[in-house]
Amino acid sequence: MRVLFTDKVEKTRVLIDKKDIKILSLLCFNVRLPLNKIATLVGLSRNSVDYRIKIMEQKHLITGTRTVINIKKLGFCSYHFFATINSEQDEKKLTERCLQNKFVNALISYSGKFNFELSIMAKSPEQADKEFGKIIENLNSGEPSLCILLSTLRSSVLPGYINEEKPELKHLKNDPSFAKQFELKKQEYAPDEKDLKIMHMLADNAKISLSTLGKNAGLSDDAVRLRIGKLIRAEYILHFRPAVNFDMLNMSIRTLLIKTNKGDKNSENTFNKFINRNEKILWCSETLGEWQYIIYVINKSSDEIHEFIEELKKQYSNYIKYYEILFAFKEYKYSFMAEGITANEKNNQE
Repeated sequence: MRVLFTDKVEKTRVLIDKKDIKILSLLCFNVRLPLNKIATLVGLSRNSVDYRIKIMEQKHLITGTRTVINIKKLGFCSYHFFATINSEQDEKKLTERCLQNKFVNALISYSGKFNFELSIMAKSPEQADKEFGKIIENLNSGEPSLCILLSTLRSSVLPGYINEEKPELKHLKNDPSFAKQFELKKQEYAPDEKDLKIMHMLADNAKISLSTLGKNAGLSDDAVRLRIGKLIRAEYILHFRPAVNFDMLNMSIRTLLIKTNKGDKNSENTFNKFINRNEKILWCSETLGEWQYIIYVINKSSDEIHEFIEELKKQYSNYIKYYEILFAFKEYKYSFMAEGITANEKNNQE
């Protein structure tokens, strides 16, 4: 899961020190951590931490916050379509349609064989195909490539840049980060319409207040707190994280689509272990379709991505049949829960 620049902002490298990196690490662990907790762990005053975070936001290093939602538990799957649009006018139409479509949760533009990746959250392949058909209708486009996400092998926020070790936290009563709930024994819970509304609001703003959530869902602060705790323990809510603009750190994203020799279980296991521990990898998922893996690689130079590819070819030449490299350019839309999920579930309940 990645965040690229979304608007044309002045591109100046953000200079951050060791204290800033510690703050970023804690925010990547849980962006809802209270400032006083971060201050204690970093060894700064609360006001100093607040100031440093605001500077990161002003410099467009932190562009927002998001909540990772487990859509599979809601009966949905993520369908990633890689498409080639052959005219600038049709590119604009595709962008407009994706922004308006309630089941499209992500739209990324690329340089490479494909110039767009769009993700549709749907309950079935038929629904995904129907929504994709609406988007590309009457557009001059090449043959799309579809990947259905299966299981995530690695997911990070700033791999190789921050300390990803779990911090030592003393739990506080009514902790807005819900850190304790993430550690408690998992419990079953069936979310209702109000829970879906809460998750959708959190998906695009992980730091939204309990009172704001309550006003929109028609609940008290305590009721919202209780529901979020249950959603975490039932693994509907997986992570509260910042949206980081890699461009401001002079980092780029390459997307690798990999086709493998199916049936080679030994190579598959060693390859998956390599993916899981590699600090250049931002996110990787096994997929069903033309490709077996989607990998997002973070890098500071073309040399780094070249070294990564050469390492893959050297170690897994018998397992990897072929691959495609795409240069991620701009993010138009990204959410961990499409708006259509709440509408779909509401209609099902009715």
